[in-house]
Amino acid sequence: MRLAIIRKRFDPHGGAERFILTAAGALISAGESVTVIAEDWAGGDASGLERRQVARGGFTRAGRNRHFQRAVGDLIAEGGFDLVQSHERLVGADIFRAGDGVHAAWVDRLGRERGPLGALALKFDPMHRLVMDTERRMVADGRTLFVANSELVADELRTWLQVPEQRLRVIENGVDLDRFRPASAEEKAAARQSFGLPNDAPVIAFVGSGFERKGAFKLVEALRAPSLAGAHLLIAGRDRRAKALAERIDRLALAKRVRLLGGLDDVRPVYAAADLFALPSLYDPMPNAALEAIASGLPAVVTPDTGIASHIAATGAGAVASRDADDLSAALATVIADLPARANKARTLATRFDLTAATNRWRDLYRDFQ
Repeated sequence: MRLAIIRKRFDPHGGAERFILTAAGALISAGESVTVIAEDWAGGDASGLERRQVARGGFTRAGRNRHFQRAVGDLIAEGGFDLVQSHERLVGADIFRAGDGVHAAWVDRLGRERGPLGALALKFDPMHRLVMDTERRMVADGRTLFVANSELVADELRTWLQVPEQRLRVIENGVDLDRFRPASAEEKAAARQSFGLPNDAPVIAFVGSGFERKGAFKLVEALRAPSLAGAHLLIAGRDRRAKALAERIDRLALAKRVRLLGGLDDVRPVYAAADLFALPSLYDPMPNAALEAIASGLPAVVTPDTGIASHIAATGAGAVASRDADDLSAALATVIADLPARANKARTLATRFDLTAATNRWRDLYRDFQ
């Protein structure tokens, strides 16, 4: 089988990209041919993976997106692939992995956070209008199977886009339970020393790009609470608002307790140094970083608008809180007060997302198309 996977901007630090590389590696090992079609490639590879880059075009965000859709559509039309899986919204793919969720649902959340004027601006933004229109055309076209990476996204595909059940599947993300595992006492001590952290302080980890959406600013605000006075925070991720976040940390006099690490090729030392993980996202369909964290034995504090939230709430492998600073700080303090028990629950929950099982579900889906 020749499989094409479409991702517009391929950044190896992104969750979708890590999924693609992991899944591609497993498929290639099983004898399949995998080609990634992208416009930008910032790094990352899997042995045997083929790459096809399409030329850039357009002058506005919406124009560039239209150009990409047309260029990929032309490439698909040329043939040569048995199956086309897109991680981007475009018409004509056999499978659309809705890893970024439903755009209309995202715009609705963002509008509510920004207020009436902000919501109005979003409504008339050409880029948002294009993406939402593309989602509707994908449903109307009738060819594409929609794969949700969480029940949260599946419910939104039904509610916002009226995707019929026969064109909808749920395959949750997977995590490598051997690569991400609880750190030994020696590994934790070494990781803390490398980041300049005290041995006896609670340490919170945040991993992700998109600081505003994923809640890095909210998390820094929550760290001011008296109940978290001794806690330290590690923030790993590449983001255009990193400077603004650093300035916020300085204004709040938190520079001694918050470390901005930038984008890391290997985030395992961050998990090794930490006691718990926090991702107060405005919208996060199924964050790979949260799966990596719980596999590393870290209880996770997430928002209800995160795809893993229902599992966290049901198992006690962390806590679910809003983005409000007081609510968030209370949830973090509650988890810190019960770390050993919640850490065990986190690792147990992680077994649900075993990477091998997730990859096998994708391979079963591909066989349905053969």
